Amino acid sequence: MLEAHFLDRFSPEVLFLLSVGLLVLVMEIGFRLGRRGADQSAKAQHSQVRAIMGAALGLTAFMLAFTFAMAQSHFEVRVQGMLEETRLANDAFMEADLMPEPYRGEARVLLRRYMGGRLAMADAGHAGDLDRIFALLEEAEAMQDELWALGVAHARERSTGEDASLSRGQFLQSVIGLMDIQTSRLEAAISNRIPSVIWYTLYLTGSLSMLITGYQASLVGRRSPLATVTLAVAFSSVMMLITDLDRPVMRFFEIDNQVVVDLVDRMDGKIQAEG
Repeated sequence: MLEAHFLDRFSPEVLFLLSVGLLVLVMEIGFRLGRRGADQSAKAQHSQVRAIMGAALGLTAFMLAFTFAMAQSHFEVRVQGMLEETRLANDAFMEADLMPEPYRGEARVLLRRYMGGRLAMADAGHAGDLDRIFALLEEAEAMQDELWALGVAHARERSTGEDASLSRGQFLQSVIGLMDIQTSRLEAAISNRIPSVIWYTLYLTGSLSMLITGYQASLVGRRSPLATVTLAVAFSSVMMLITDLDRPVMRFFEIDNQVVVDLVDRMDGKIQAEG
């Protein structure tokens, strides 16, 4: 499920090396093509080729900025999802005060385990442990079902009374919110990806830019290996960051989950205080 995108087959490091190799190779091809036609008529076209090269590099820079903005927006959606889930869990934990024992204690313990699982999932994602992530997702769904069953059982037991109506509406609404936000977070991580056609276009414009740059170098009659590698590395580095931002399991980026840590600490304190 997490391997749906074609670029997910490669690690960020391997993708970086492949991109550098591809761009350097394309520039070398452009240089050799230019040397074959390096006669007087070709040399007279320096200004035209230089203008085309500038336009191609500008278009590549625009595509990089556009794609990076898309990946950044996907990252922000995940952050907002994490914050919303934390808010809903905190609301449900507080709303459990309206429930008598044993419902209150069971609900709080389940919510504590639920958010603790979210912290464990973040650690597993940073370590790239997909099996652990899937296991934690299944545990989270099971705890959601338990919370729902707990709220329904309490609502049926207290089917009359103003306080029962209040607890039934708020607690179960928060549980439904937790279910919905998990679905939204999974969709944001798995389905909300940069389309493949954009990746193809980005690599195409980058390759054409390097091809024209190599051709221009051949018309001048010399090339700089340092400049060639530097340009390829710069392009590939940005591509690697964009790819990592767009992936369900990121390697170089990490969502700050301090709000979840703080909520778990508050939950622990309240559970321990009430014995």
